[in-house]
Amino acid sequence: MARKFFITGITGFVGSHMLDYLLKHDPKAHIYGFCRWRSDQTNISHALDNPRLTLINGDLSDLSSVKRALDISSPDVIYHFAAQSLPETSFYTPVHTIESNTIGTTNLFEAIRLCDNDPLVVSISTSEVYGNPTEDEVPITELNPIRAANPYSISKVGHDLMTQYYNKAYGIKTIITRMFSHEGSRRGKKFALSSFAHQIVKAEKQYRCRKEGEKPSYEVRVGNLDSVRTYNHISDAVEAYWLCIDKAVVGEIYNIGGDETCTVGEALERLFYFSTVPRDQWNITVDPSLVRPTDITLQIPSSDKFRQQTGWKPTKGVDDICVDLLNYWRDIL
Repeated sequence: MARKFFITGITGFVGSHMLDYLLKHDPKAHIYGFCRWRSDQTNISHALDNPRLTLINGDLSDLSSVKRALDISSPDVIYHFAAQSLPETSFYTPVHTIESNTIGTTNLFEAIRLCDNDPLVVSISTSEVYGNPTEDEVPITELNPIRAANPYSISKVGHDLMTQYYNKAYGIKTIITRMFSHEGSRRGKKFALSSFAHQIVKAEKQYRCRKEGEKPSYEVRVGNLDSVRTYNHISDAVEAYWLCIDKAVVGEIYNIGGDETCTVGEALERLFYFSTVPRDQWNITVDPSLVRPTDITLQIPSSDKFRQQTGWKPTKGVDDICVDLLNYWRDIL
């Protein structure tokens, strides 16, 4: 029997890649995408004519529109990706962030509670709920304390806890994922690595037009480069989400992270390595506006629980991410 999937945030970075994965790996599946009216559909433009995709307009802030969408789609599986996902933006719009991520998630679960069907919900939380662990707590396990350190992570703690509540109180089938840093094509340019790649590609265009013998210099503006991250390629991330639905345990929480750990600065150096502009022509400038009031700086996961239960393991690393980001912006600019 063909499964029906409902994806919130389908036009975003991860949601659009999840759509691609489902269309490829579940040839009988029908995908319903929940998106706001007149939202930017660039990320899914290649799939809009696919008869196995149906878009339903609505807004997670409007419970009635969420319930209407679930009544139309009657899904077997819900992937809940929709969020205000920028930690930096959350400092300036904390109320909107809470409304989108905590209240929006609550509306989704209320709508599920009021509907007749019984879907499995893969609820996309984040590693940022852990905040800044102490060094003796690394690698971070699912039992680590929650220490939200910015409005974004606070909003996702609300998302996480409301998911747990609806599972325990109403028996809604949930799986919570706390994905660590994941990057790749379609990532917005306000995120660190994508921002660096965007700046590098703009400079590459200028470099191609330089006069013979000229040796210009170029600038990349950055925030905190000392933050330690474990990077996961987007293709590995969506495969993990796929494995959740058949191999993860309902009611459980899972860390998911890659194998390659480095500082943000080290990842920037890999982007320079793959650039067509020689390294000695780059200058790095710290932009105070890109330095967060509080920062989460040590994100090294243990994803042993998820790997043991699903058999998942990452296949790509930081170099693959850097090449994908550069090529993505080269195609656009």
